[in-house]
Amino acid sequence: MKRRLLHALAIAIVVVPGTAVAASPASASDAPGYLCNLTQNTWLRAAPHSHVLRTLTAGRGFRWHGQGWSEDNDTWIYGHGAEDPSMDGWVPASNTTC
Repeated sequence: MKRRLLHALAIAIVVVPGTAVAASPASASDAPGYLCNLTQNTWLRAAPHSHVLRTLTAGRGFRWHGQGWSEDNDTWIYGHGAEDPSMDGWVPASNTTC
């Protein structure tokens, strides 16, 4: 009985912290810029309306480097997502909380 209890406790010690880490939102790197959150799954693009570099996940961090492009009501910001801080690109500003 003691062995089963210790085994269950050991599993709980490993599982609970791992669950807490997985549930917390990730943030982008500490590179210069403003930290935003993505409000929906978003394509990171090489340029506004250009080809897709990767998909960024809703709820994750996006580091905006302060550069933007806007025409009429079409505004894009430049930076990187938490999934790959080494890959910069453009996302629609309307998909972030910046």
